Amino acid sequence: MTYRFDGYNWLVRLEKGELLIKQLETIVKQQKIGGAWISGLGACMWAEIGSYDLTKKLYNWKKLDEPLEIIGLQGNIAWTADQPILHIHGSFSNDQMQAFGGHVKELEVAGTCEILLHRWYGEALKRSQDPTTGLNLLNL
Repeated sequence: MTYRFDGYNWLVRLEKGELLIKQLETIVKQQKIGGAWISGLGACMWAEIGSYDLTKKLYNWKKLDEPLEIIGLQGNIAWTADQPILHIHGSFSNDQMQAFGGHVKELEVAGTCEILLHRWYGEALKRSQDPTTGLNLLNL
C-alpha cells in the first residue's frame, strides 16, 4: 500500500495480493483518520460481499471466488470505541460482464485498487448499535 495526503484527502493505491479492509484499517489507525468518505475502483481476485437481513438482524455473506473488476466502491469510515468501522459497498463484474454488488466484508486486490479517502473535517465520526435494526448507525 502506498498513499499520499494533500492536506485534506488521502489517495491510496493497494497492490496485488493486499486485502482491502485490512489495509484501510491500517491507514485509518496510522493516520488517525477520525472520519472519511470512501470512493474507489480497480480489480480483485475474489470478493466476499453480503446483504443485511433486517428480520434476522444479520448479514448473508457470499464469496465470489473469481477475478472481478471493481466497478465501484463507496462508503465511509467511523469509529466504535477504539476501533475503526469501515462501511463499504461494492459493485463488481466478472469476465461475462455480469454485475454483483453488496456490503464488502473483504476482497483481495488483483492488479490494483485505487481509493480516495475524503476526510470528514470535524470531530471523529462515531457509530453505535441501533436496537431496532441491529446495525451500527452513524451518531449524528
